[in-house]
Amino acid sequence: MKRISLCVLGVMAVAMSAPAQAQVYEERRIDTKDPIQKPLLAAPNAAMARDATVIKIIRNPAKSAEEDVTAADFTFEVLRPGPGRMVCYDLTGFPGERPWSVECTSSDANLPRIMQNRAFAEMGAKATPILADGRRAGRPVLSSSGTGGIRDLVVAAGKDGTRELSEVGSIWYNLRGDSQDTAIWHTFIGMPNFTAEQVGLPNNRDAGGAWLMFEGTPEAHVMLPGR
Repeated sequence: MKRISLCVLGVMAVAMSAPAQAQVYEERRIDTKDPIQKPLLAAPNAAMARDATVIKIIRNPAKSAEEDVTAADFTFEVLRPGPGRMVCYDLTGFPGERPWSVECTSSDANLPRIMQNRAFAEMGAKATPILADGRRAGRPVLSSSGTGGIRDLVVAAGKDGTRELSEVGSIWYNLRGDSQDTAIWHTFIGMPNFTAEQVGLPNNRDAGGAWLMFEGTPEAHVMLPGR
């Protein structure tokens, strides 16, 4: 447990440099129409952006909007190969995403999960969650922490063993908003199936620091404060 805790703390030290990350982002701000440079804005610093691979996620055009999609219906095109393991991509326009959305993950081993996430998001967007009082919500719940929509799909996949897992210790960097100017950071560390005790962190945000969300499940991840 001590070894795991030290590993998590080391990753957090890299991921939590918010002021420096924001400054680097401002220095790299470019025309959002550039299909390569736009996704790289989600990278935490210029060096990692330089070494990252940039991909374009592609949905199977032969699958109609009425049919249920699977991860196999999503693939990707490499727009720019990089020597590092980080992969960055533009999610703008995909179901469940904000009007301006880019993301990077520190490990290319997460590509199967990325494709499954796209399939779940599209399927979840078609589902209208039912509220506790029986009313139907006006907007699909696409967050894995919500109810209905993608949450039901995620939970079902976790139970039957078909959920694609994050690489343990890999970092996910999201930059999302209604526009590039209003986009905010969300950074977390994948720790699938780990418990809070195993990683040496609390399982709720009450302590005010980093904590493990969804402990003991395939969705377990370290949440970083202020991110």
